[in-house]
Amino acid sequence: MPRPGLRASVTAAFALGALLLSVALSVGTYVLARHLLLEQRERTALRQAYADAALVRSGLGTSGTPVSEVLGGVAPPAGASMYVRQDGSWYSSTLDQSGEDLTEVVRPLVAKGEVGVGWTSRTEPHAVVVGVPLPAVGAEYYEVSVARELDTTLHTLAVALAVGAALTTVAGAGLGRAASRRVLAPLTDVTRAAVDISAGDLERRLRDTHDPDLTALVSSFNDMVDALHSRIQRDARFAADVSHELRTPVTTLTTSLALLERADDLSPQAQQAVRLMSAELSRFRRALEDLLALGRLEAGIDEARVTTTAAHELARQALVASGRRADLLEDLDGPGDAPGPLVLVDRPQMVRALVNLYDNADLHGDGLVGVRVAARGGRAEISVRDRGPGVPEQDRRRIFERFARAGGSRPGTGSGLGLSLVAETVHRHGGDVRCDSTGSGAEFVVGLPLADPLADPLADPAGGAA
Repeated sequence: MPRPGLRASVTAAFALGALLLSVALSVGTYVLARHLLLEQRERTALRQAYADAALVRSGLGTSGTPVSEVLGGVAPPAGASMYVRQDGSWYSSTLDQSGEDLTEVVRPLVAKGEVGVGWTSRTEPHAVVVGVPLPAVGAEYYEVSVARELDTTLHTLAVALAVGAALTTVAGAGLGRAASRRVLAPLTDVTRAAVDISAGDLERRLRDTHDPDLTALVSSFNDMVDALHSRIQRDARFAADVSHELRTPVTTLTTSLALLERADDLSPQAQQAVRLMSAELSRFRRALEDLLALGRLEAGIDEARVTTTAAHELARQALVASGRRADLLEDLDGPGDAPGPLVLVDRPQMVRALVNLYDNADLHGDGLVGVRVAARGGRAEISVRDRGPGVPEQDRRRIFERFARAGGSRPGTGSGLGLSLVAETVHRHGGDVRCDSTGSGAEFVVGLPLADPLADPLADPAGGAA
């Protein structure tokens, strides 16, 4: 079973604490109340028994008066029975139960000449038994009072305390829930801020707080984000400097090699060397451009350039921009004049990513077979298929890492950054890219969230204004 979360644990702890506290208080209250009520009931029964015993003693003191007549002249309280034991014989005011059985609990004390008070379980509910010795008339008087009202009172008290304990437990759980929400509120703010920052909002900060326990957390988090923002800015400046410093000499070298390739007075060995240098220089230039593009992506998408675009138009532009035939784009499902699925993207970046997929199909997949665009499950999917040997299943995730290769028809021609640039571009647009096998080649599928065609064309894909 999964471990409970912090909120559930805090709620359960409060509920358990409230339950234990309410049970302890309820048990203590019940025991104390029961003790007091029992004492009160015994005192009442004892006073009543003394009064009735005095009447019985007076009646028995009259010469020749039968015991049954004496008991008939005494009016006991409701629910009480009177018993007299004289000369080994028992006399009772009721025929329900034997006095010998009911008075067993106090008879030893009465036999010693003492007043006895006790409880018997031979009645339902229990009854208090009072025994009073009557030595003047040679008799013993017993009065048995069923504590029906006391039993009802204790039952009502127990139910009330149980209900109170249950309500206290529920209140404790509610308090724990509220307390956990209050305690976890700062963590929720940190989580939301971290999500926003990971999505590219580097201006996001935690609000200042006057809570001394949270001041250090807020300050540390904001300082960390400031340091991260500063580092990204430094990396962006470094990328710009590298771009400026390297593009000029690379262009010069490219121009010079182009002149050498057209020269007629070079030996075959020199011509071969020039071709090798030209190929390696092209590879270096491509790697440089891919690295700079990755650096710009990691610095964040320029939201001002995000527009609503038809997915099939992106695929077609990428084919045209890369010098490939536009008929490689297969027909859309549905009417021919339908605009197709719409997406919110930075068009130049997404076109570049698709060109990289097309180039990958040519370099490592024995040529591009076709491109298909469809809408599935709230996403626009652009599928790029090649006729190569396919990608082994264990390499289908690794090939999107930087400088990772899974073989190809012309090894050494790629920069090793093309697919990682595709993955980074698609991820920055809130989408994903995967590699599948079609049985006769590889298929790379780019999934992008669909855009509302009625929405602001400059709306941010994450939901804010561009």
